[in-house]
Amino acid sequence: MLSGSISLEFFPPKNLVSERALMTGAHALRRFAPRFQTVTFGAGGEGGENSSDWAVQLQKLNGVPTACHLALSQFDQAGLFQFAEELSSHGVNHIVLVRGDDGANRDGSLAGFASVADAVLELKLRFGFEVSVSAYPEKHPKAQSFAADLEVLKRKQEAGADRAITQYFFENDLFYQFRDQVVAAGISMELVPGIMPISSFSAVQRFSEKCGASVPPRFESLYDSTGDDNAKKTNLSRSIIEEQVRNLAQNDVDSIHIYTLNRVDLAADAIRAFSAEFPSEEDGQFRPALVG
Repeated sequence: MLSGSISLEFFPPKNLVSERALMTGAHALRRFAPRFQTVTFGAGGEGGENSSDWAVQLQKLNGVPTACHLALSQFDQAGLFQFAEELSSHGVNHIVLVRGDDGANRDGSLAGFASVADAVLELKLRFGFEVSVSAYPEKHPKAQSFAADLEVLKRKQEAGADRAITQYFFENDLFYQFRDQVVAAGISMELVPGIMPISSFSAVQRFSEKCGASVPPRFESLYDSTGDDNAKKTNLSRSIIEEQVRNLAQNDVDSIHIYTLNRVDLAADAIRAFSAEFPSEEDGQFRPALVG
């Protein structure tokens, strides 16, 4: 295998300082030629309009095909179609369609659809979107069983989803086991592992409790050993993410999706480590896929 690709996820900035950081970072990461980039909602699923604005802005800024997250729990059906129409009119033709949690529809409804798969089908038919959906190597926290979770994923494929991007994980064996189960279930669409560089270990611990992603117990003692030394924490995070993505590349994974948390340095470290496992066809030497 002589090619590896990456995609990136950003979240909308909260103030002028973080806005400038996002624009600078997204432009810098463009040089690695990401296949696409995505803009998610803010914390807690809020800020849908803001994320659509930033999807449009970032696509114009760096020319990278951009997807906007669309959480069904945030909309009624009329609002959903209006949101989708606005994206399409601004040249955003890729969505990451998720169920969403704790949104505007407190009764758990999905913008008038019976399932995410039904929404995938309708949005494909109406707008011709490229649609990425979510997948969970450790099972969705609200799924009745792993088998039921796989059936949901299979229905998304049957509805026309183009790929599934996984929840982040830290133990690659979890992904390899999940990949085998996906294939055994007859799911053949592209399965892209989601990778989370650890910008703040305490924040990752809190978020992982909510989303059902496990954090290896050894990580706590490793980060504790760094004390208050931020440089040591960054170096530890760098070594963890580099080791993880190299192992993925060595086990037949040719595409990863990086949840950047708008942290450019760790995202770039992950890209370099992953890409280095894919030598060029010309002379077997790795060269980053840089663009001007």
